[in-house]
Amino acid sequence: MKRSKNRANVSSSPLVQHKQKSMFFPRRFAVLAGIIIAVLLVQVGYFYWQYDHGQMDYSSVQNMFDEYEQQLVEKQTLIDEFQQQLASKQAQLEEQQRVIDELDERLLKLDEQYVFLKQEINATSTLLVDKNSEIALLEQQYIDSQQALKKKSSQLYSLQRRFEREVNIAIAKERRKLTESQLMVDQELAQLQSQEAEISAKISSVDEWERKRAEFEKLYASSALEKQNEERVSKLMDQFNELRVDLDVVNECDKDYLYRYNEAKSLLNHIRTFIQKYEMREEFYYYVISNDSMINSQNRKLCVVD
Repeated sequence: MKRSKNRANVSSSPLVQHKQKSMFFPRRFAVLAGIIIAVLLVQVGYFYWQYDHGQMDYSSVQNMFDEYEQQLVEKQTLIDEFQQQLASKQAQLEEQQRVIDELDERLLKLDEQYVFLKQEINATSTLLVDKNSEIALLEQQYIDSQQALKKKSSQLYSLQRRFEREVNIAIAKERRKLTESQLMVDQELAQLQSQEAEISAKISSVDEWERKRAEFEKLYASSALEKQNEERVSKLMDQFNELRVDLDVVNECDKDYLYRYNEAKSLLNHIRTFIQKYEMREEFYYYVISNDSMINSQNRKLCVVD
């Protein structure tokens, strides 16, 4: 239906109308020439009738014939010119017809393109309607989001205002507490300064007492260390005696004895080092020296098995 409608539009275009008008142009020339000839024939017939009824003589009729013959020649010349113009016009019409045919083919192609583009436009229009629906939905969602955001912003502003009021109240309370605390600190500082003045007045006597106490503690520490060292050496000597070995006799066949003998030598070396380190009394040196001389001599080596 669309194509026939488009074809109707094409047939009524200015190019086709020009084509239809041009087809009638040669016919008009032929009709005009026929009319001229018919008029001349009618006049000739009229003159001949007058001559036949005696209304005109032969010379008049001959003159009239000559005159009409001359007119006929002129008319023939005019017709020839019309025919030449007609041939020229016909050639022009054929060229125009060729151009019109080409244009008609182009119009047919354009008509096909128009149908295709019309289909594309319809499809695009359908897609555009869908997209417009989506856009409308998104716009509504955007409006809803804006309203929700505005509501949330209002709530946030209210919460912020309330938080600021609570913070300001808390800051005011803390400032009052800080002021009160500062007053208390100032009072305590004044008391401490007063106490510091009293203590400074007693420092001289306290310094003297501290000096004497340091000397006493030093003397006590020295005596306590000496006593502690003597107790330590006494315990080591007791351990040495408990081994029950004779350092000038080595029993090479008794493993237990050899173990106690070596343990006694090690213990004696430890006593010697301890005494030298703390510079203890001479009786301790004598004990070490007397036992050490037995070890160095090693006069007897026995092999006694229990």
